[in-house]
Amino acid sequence: MSARPLVISDCDEVLLHFVTPFEAYLQSVHDLTLKLDSFALAGNIRNAKGEAIEMTAFPSLLDGFFDTHMPTQTPAPHAVESLAALAETCDIVILTNLGDRYNAPRTAELRRLGMPYRVVTNQGPKGAPVAALVAEYRPSATVFIDDLPPHHSSVKRASPDVRRLHMVADAQLQPLIPPAIDADARIDDWPAALLRIQSWFGR
Repeated sequence: MSARPLVISDCDEVLLHFVTPFEAYLQSVHDLTLKLDSFALAGNIRNAKGEAIEMTAFPSLLDGFFDTHMPTQTPAPHAVESLAALAETCDIVILTNLGDRYNAPRTAELRRLGMPYRVVTNQGPKGAPVAALVAEYRPSATVFIDDLPPHHSSVKRASPDVRRLHMVADAQLQPLIPPAIDADARIDDWPAALLRIQSWFGR
């Protein structure tokens, strides 16, 4: 499709804050609290008695957030301007693990926030969709950005030539998420990430 470099970025906790607005949604709508003792949202949601909710209740809570409270998400610092700088010379695709019915609203929400890029929704590991995007775009080089270590391992297996940048935008999550052993770098702020990506692309 093009010989431009390709940036494939996750959305939640890379481009948009998620945990803070999700926590506000749980409190205001369901009278639930989120206590981050570990990076496992489903096991850390508690009712008014301090009891962990049933794991089976988590998917509906997550869907409820994206159905009604997606507009409460805000960009990570400098994400908008960093992507805009990259978009001058690169193709950008947002690869987000959401149900396909959220593709259009997520695309619209990102556009509203100044990130008018293609959105690909996915469920599960990201290696296969990254490989498909590389085959589609045929870029000169590719960088993949995500906050979750397993996705970096998946992408490494499927597309070992893709550079992998581990980023966690939320400060309260950063110490809870271990380094991704299959990422090429861990950088948690966009100005530094932009410089690293540009260096990988030879710019």
